[in-house]
Amino acid sequence: MTRLAALDLRRGRYVAYSSSLCVDGMWIANGVFEILDGSAGDRELGAAVRRMLDASRTGVPTPDLRVAAPLAPVLDTLGLRSYATYAKGTRHVGVECDADVVLVSPTRNGGAREGFVELTEHTVRLTAPGDEELGAALRAALDRSS
Repeated sequence: MTRLAALDLRRGRYVAYSSSLCVDGMWIANGVFEILDGSAGDRELGAAVRRMLDASRTGVPTPDLRVAAPLAPVLDTLGLRSYATYAKGTRHVGVECDADVVLVSPTRNGGAREGFVELTEHTVRLTAPGDEELGAALRAALDRSS
């Protein structure tokens, strides 16, 4: 089963969140997230993203996006009104896990209109990484993200 998560760096804090696959085939943030201080170490970052991957599900009902934004819990916690505000200046890393293979992909920030565009040429493939190895890969990918 494929599982998805993300790690964002916004204004000196890390935001790790989980995504689930809806019955209609769309991946969407599922409301599970953690906010970590900017001083978090590699092991802590890796463990947080692993928890987000563990929270990823398939076959969830497709939400009515007119009623609630997928990242609404994160926006509420950060005191933000919109995704556009959140995205501004944020660095994003996508994480995909299938069995013991983990793909860590940096992105280019395309703003609210384009979203985060994966830089596939810089994707790193890890096999059964420990938390510290995953965290180091996440940090390196954030450094490559713009």
